[in-house]
Amino acid sequence: MKTELGQSPAPCKHAAAAAGHNDQTPAAMQSSAVPRLMRVSEVERECEPTSTLAGMLKWVREFIGAPHPNLGRSGSICPFVPGALNMDTIWISEVADAEPTVDSISEIIKEYRNVFLATEPTKSPDSINKAFLVAFPTLTARGAEGAALVDKVQYRLKPYFVDQGMMLGEFHSMNESPGLRNPDFRPLRSPVPMLAIRLMVESDLPFMTRDLYAPAERAAFLRSYLYRLGGSLKPSKFNEALEKLIVAEVAMRTVPAEASEAAVEPA
Repeated sequence: MKTELGQSPAPCKHAAAAAGHNDQTPAAMQSSAVPRLMRVSEVERECEPTSTLAGMLKWVREFIGAPHPNLGRSGSICPFVPGALNMDTIWISEVADAEPTVDSISEIIKEYRNVFLATEPTKSPDSINKAFLVAFPTLTARGAEGAALVDKVQYRLKPYFVDQGMMLGEFHSMNESPGLRNPDFRPLRSPVPMLAIRLMVESDLPFMTRDLYAPAERAAFLRSYLYRLGGSLKPSKFNEALEKLIVAEVAMRTVPAEASEAAVEPA
């Protein structure tokens, strides 16, 4: 999905309604204050091919859910996406606000976090294949400013997600996060700025120890990682996480408390 600078894809006419659906669906559980979450099958059935949601689905199928020559391993970029597409457990929404802010986006994402936890499947192993994708098409035209806004929301809310065994990922066209096996690959780039909600998995360990996090933040993330996944981790991964936790806690003792506790948001 490509857009000209200053333009956004057309919204799906069915995406705004959050009520009036079966009581077991995310749309019924969320409040009318946030846009409707739509399954992949609903997007295919109800949205025009030129809509934001249809474009996101195309990106999911052809990029994040597909192999890539620069990935550094076989399989799709996200190994869980093909199964989730088959199970129809990916939900997509678009926030069409003309001027979204860090605060307004944060409130929407917090609501979706609560809906995510209550949405089936809620038990493993099927729950690993569940994901919410929330797009902000009006931020596309704001370029680096729009990308930075998504980054700030992700940084602000990540502790609350990790604490509950969840992950909040940031995607946009300027994302410089490298691939785990190829540092020159950029797997988190998307044509429309978005935030993704899913459950934590074993391979998320590198995302708990990024250099931008203060020692106290890294320690908190690693404690949640070990608490939520400890019993299912491979011994090598468990030991790696434990070692990184010890390093983070030692670092907390060697830096001023105010530096360790400060949350420095990306500029």
